[in-house]
Amino acid sequence: MHRRTLLTLAALPIAATLPAAHAQTAASDWPNKPIRLIVPAPAGGAYDLTARPLAQELSTLLKQPVVVDNRPGAGNIVGASAGARAAADGYTVTMTGMLNTIAQSLYPNVGFDIVNDFAHVTVLGEGAQWLVVRPDLGVNTLAELVERAKREPGKLNYATSGAGSTGHLIMELFQRATGTALTHVPYKGGAPALQDVLSGVVPITVLPLAGAEPHVRSGKLKVLASSGAQRAPQHPQVPTFAELGLQSLTVSSWVGLSFPKGTAPEIVRKLHAATVSAMAAPAVSAQLEKIGIDPATSTPEAYTQLVRSDTERWGQLVRSLNLKAE
Repeated sequence: MHRRTLLTLAALPIAATLPAAHAQTAASDWPNKPIRLIVPAPAGGAYDLTARPLAQELSTLLKQPVVVDNRPGAGNIVGASAGARAAADGYTVTMTGMLNTIAQSLYPNVGFDIVNDFAHVTVLGEGAQWLVVRPDLGVNTLAELVERAKREPGKLNYATSGAGSTGHLIMELFQRATGTALTHVPYKGGAPALQDVLSGVVPITVLPLAGAEPHVRSGKLKVLASSGAQRAPQHPQVPTFAELGLQSLTVSSWVGLSFPKGTAPEIVRKLHAATVSAMAAPAVSAQLEKIGIDPATSTPEAYTQLVRSDTERWGQLVRSLNLKAE
């Protein structure tokens, strides 16, 4: 019995190292099977149009298929929740974004922590929002809109894709910064909101550049300002809110990639390196620029900090407005 006990005890250090050794082997061999890329938005949207050329390029670089899995719903919560619950083996990666940082406070039972329940890999890009008005509103500049809103408090309506959407929060920041009061008209999605603006039901809205550009170009809408940190090179005539004295409205809608928490750091580093290379491919960067997203990458640490800081920023605003998801 004594000899058997000694043998058992002697084997313990070796046994204890087996899981770690297995994890190291799995990481060094990654990837050796297809990777699932969860896109928490429907096919054809900005997230999806970003994911597909990226997935194709990553498939080539990693020598394994990267399969897009669309999981839309509830402010990106459905897809992100599936990503957070997935096995941390490196074979499920999720597109996360600014909407997740808003949803964290907007929805009462998100079911995961966007900051701490993921191993964040890199940002992929960011896009500005445009404040646009109908030409028949008779407003040509942001200063004129502010003057009109002060002259007619509560009488100007603005449309958004819903309470707590990016457009809604930008317009709340706008009212705070300018001391104005406008009336929010929330819709169930961006398409019906835009349709009512174009048809004359509501005169004001906030849209991503790609959604606004064709209607501005056709003369159906007039752009007053961009939420970007600087003017877009392809649209140098559009001033930023910051240039017009509203620095607090500098907002970029960003998107990135994240693994489930606990994914091996070596796998995170490998996907990060592959993504940096993929984002430099002309097919990927051209597609992102086409839909109004400025391609960009970051370190995992920098992306984690971006997720954390925006979760705090939007959480403070959502709580101060006492907003709840409808």
